[in-house]
Amino acid sequence: MKPPRKHDNELILGLVSVLEENDGMTYDDKTVSSLEKWFKDTLTTPVTIHKRVIANQRFSIEKSLRELVDIIGCDLVMTTGGIGPSRYDAVPESTLAVATRSLPGFANALRQQTVDPLLSRPQAVLRDTPEQTALIVNVDNDERILKALADTRDSDGKITAEGLFNAMRRCLLRINGLQIAIRDGDCDETVDIKCDSVSMPTAYAEKPETETAVPETETEKNDNVRREDVSSITQVPAFDSDDILTIAPSRTRMQPEATVIWLHGMGVDNTDFADFPDQILQLGGPVCRFILPNAPVREISAHPGYPLRAWYDVLSDRFEDQEDKYGINETAMKVSRLISELEELGVNRRRIFLGGFSQGAAMALYAGLRQTHPIGGVIALSGYLPLAADLFKDITPVGRCTPVFMAHGDFDSVIPPLTAQRGAKVIQELNNSLIWKTFPIDHSVSTDELMAMTLFLRMQLRA
Repeated sequence: MKPPRKHDNELILGLVSVLEENDGMTYDDKTVSSLEKWFKDTLTTPVTIHKRVIANQRFSIEKSLRELVDIIGCDLVMTTGGIGPSRYDAVPESTLAVATRSLPGFANALRQQTVDPLLSRPQAVLRDTPEQTALIVNVDNDERILKALADTRDSDGKITAEGLFNAMRRCLLRINGLQIAIRDGDCDETVDIKCDSVSMPTAYAEKPETETAVPETETEKNDNVRREDVSSITQVPAFDSDDILTIAPSRTRMQPEATVIWLHGMGVDNTDFADFPDQILQLGGPVCRFILPNAPVREISAHPGYPLRAWYDVLSDRFEDQEDKYGINETAMKVSRLISELEELGVNRRRIFLGGFSQGAAMALYAGLRQTHPIGGVIALSGYLPLAADLFKDITPVGRCTPVFMAHGDFDSVIPPLTAQRGAKVIQELNNSLIWKTFPIDHSVSTDELMAMTLFLRMQLRA
């Protein structure tokens, strides 16, 4: 999954304040606050800032850098402090440890802007992930860096020395296609002057004036409507009774304390989790009635010729990059209709939980965070957040307060843990009730994971 951006050309920025130690005393670093203000005042394109304050220790620094790049999806990470010659100054080594490529020329320019250029050791590196590349730079915890970021101009307003941030902008254009504009200049002019050798990504490339649009074929028009025009889905019927399995624990006659709508994974059917009610009860959990709908049988575009049950189409093997928006919305509306039908039968919505595994977990997250009336909670095992960037505009006030439990295997070979974690970070920005847990398993469910889910159910029913 690519970093979820709320706007085009949005800069996702990480600012890390490394607390320095000297003679047993720790000194605070106010440079991060100044940098945050500088970016907000200077950029005209959107910027989202994630701040961290950490100890000057290799483990903490490396962990923070990996989290900001790999999970949150920062394009640019700036660390302040911890770049001197002391044995406690661990930032340069930590930065190199997470790097895939270094930028020695950039590092030298950064060193010239430190308090003591001869003894400072700032690094400038690139960290590559499967989805993107991030620029990581170390700066001194001295506010002179703010002057170094901006261009130096003469009395006539002409640039006499280029600021460091212009170099950062060119780098971000080359590695991620971001066009970042600032208040005292136009981004396009900067690109033309400084980056004339850059091959622009297709999304940003200008078309020749002589180019004429090729009319869409009727098939292409229909396909575009099928994939994108979700507004045409006005009333979607819930599931046919033949496609719903209702299971209660076999070892008790007690009335259900909760109703769980559970969505199975791709390629299986609704019998795959039929033993969950008994297992939850054995682990000391509540008496749960499980409503298990079947996904429709469809041919998957990424692997044609093999029809199977799936909640939506998978358009490519990089499933999180190109997504079936129409199919996801259609299923979400069916799920919402099912919840309403249960409510009409007298089931308390606040005791209805929406959960699933794998693709079913993805659907549970998508539909659960868009409910307009409260439900008990959302449970996602070995799943991910589909159409993650849309959540910023689609989440409802109820969705912001809905309890969410996400669990994932550290060794999941189907849905990469980083994909799941990045979706969890998006949810966490909008809903502070998220519970995230990992377990040493592959794409499966373990007893420990089921126990954690059981505790979540019990906790929400007592709330």
